[in-house]
Amino acid sequence: MTRLQTTDGLTDEQQAILDVVRRFVDERIIPVATHLEHADEYPTEIVEGLKELGIFGLMIPEEYGGLGQSLLTYALVVEEITRGWMSVSGIINTHFIVAYMILQHGTPEQKAHYLPRMATGEVRGAFSMSEPGLGSDVAAIATTGTRLDDGGYSITGQKMWLTNGGSANLVAVLVKTDEGAPSVYGNLTAFLLDKEPGFGQKIGRAHV
Repeated sequence: MTRLQTTDGLTDEQQAILDVVRRFVDERIIPVATHLEHADEYPTEIVEGLKELGIFGLMIPEEYGGLGQSLLTYALVVEEITRGWMSVSGIINTHFIVAYMILQHGTPEQKAHYLPRMATGEVRGAFSMSEPGLGSDVAAIATTGTRLDDGGYSITGQKMWLTNGGSANLVAVLVKTDEGAPSVYGNLTAFLLDKEPGFGQKIGRAHV
């Protein structure tokens, strides 16, 4: 018996969501996970199914077209998806990181622009932190963002190991901006970069 089945105090709505996800995992993920993993194939049909279920907008507020669910509901849903295939949970989790970042720290314009389309899965997020020479050592980030005379930024550096990097059309990139903060972490800025899905594509406008 999994933890999902022994979690006490769930509402009828939470239980209904978990029942739907559990059935999806049993019918749409488990039967194909081993084949796709061994073939190194992206689970396009699974992702499309999760979009239809509204999972990409699970914690995005209803005012932005999401389901407005709690972190507990999200954790239980991800646990269930992981039961079927760990790699699929990574797709959802990385998208969630970017959506949550925008929800907590984005401007009203950024929220209105991105969150409704992130809730439907039309816009899917990737997070770019790691670099070739430092892995996940955030304090050592070398990619720089330099402010230009027109108020924009020029970003220079190398990033790698982006979960969702090929499938995403929105990338949150963490770079060093040296804005005069007393700590190295205060001198880091996340830029939102629009891109076409795929590899080696030109990146569009950045939104700080």
